[in-house]
Amino acid sequence: MVKSLMNIVIGAVFLLFSLFLLARWQERVGLFFPTRDLYKSPASEGLSFEDVHFKSVGNELHAWYIPASGGQTVLWMHGNAGNIADRLDQAVQMKKTLGVSSFMFDYRGYGRSGGRPSEAGLYQDADAALKWLTETRGVHPRNVILYGHSLGTAVTVDLALGGGRDAGGMVLESPFTNAADMARRIYFGLPVGLIMSLKLDNIGRIGDVKMPILVIHGVSDTVIPFAMGKQVFDAAPEPKTFLPIAGGDHSDCYIVGREAYWSAWKGLLEQIQDPKSKIEN
Repeated sequence: MVKSLMNIVIGAVFLLFSLFLLARWQERVGLFFPTRDLYKSPASEGLSFEDVHFKSVGNELHAWYIPASGGQTVLWMHGNAGNIADRLDQAVQMKKTLGVSSFMFDYRGYGRSGGRPSEAGLYQDADAALKWLTETRGVHPRNVILYGHSLGTAVTVDLALGGGRDAGGMVLESPFTNAADMARRIYFGLPVGLIMSLKLDNIGRIGDVKMPILVIHGVSDTVIPFAMGKQVFDAAPEPKTFLPIAGGDHSDCYIVGREAYWSAWKGLLEQIQDPKSKIEN
């Protein structure tokens, strides 16, 4: 009897230790997939741009500033894979369709940015990017739209609650609820989130954001469930808009959504330009 109990205890300890190692492995190699090669540039896409290097905490980061005729600038917080070169097609369409400038930066460890990615580091990098945009480039905070895709949605929400709280508005595309929910989905319902250090908590923090919000999610998203995006939207305060993209997957909503996608963006820009849409902090 005693031997059986000991075996059960040893088995439980081994299982918990295995879950701990699994969670830590997921945090190290299962979340960030940076690439260094900038295989194209705004110049190769026919765009004028400024090649930017700026300081974050402990690292130098690289970015592209793509000017446009309009008075608003989109600050990009991209997803967990690749680098800013992978988002250029969308930036080209954004400039043509919306007439907004873009400031696209790579987090630490991505593209030509130094360092290694971490949750705290990504938050610091976004804050440094916003400071370059508003202090060095001179863009008024109310003319900045915070835009996050996938992993970048958590970075965007964090920025909107800190240094970016005076931004004009926020767009979240393909958002997830939090890191624990994503880990549980990946690992067949196992509660690995209980022993993860990563938070990336969109659903627990978005309720405190004080600016107009647009949430976009592909109905056929194979990476982050559509239901998660809807949960994040439901937790967000007004004023807010939700755009489901029928047939849209994780990274093609601007292609599949076409006019509906850009119309939703235009609606947010118009709302920001309307003084009645402002929310006092």
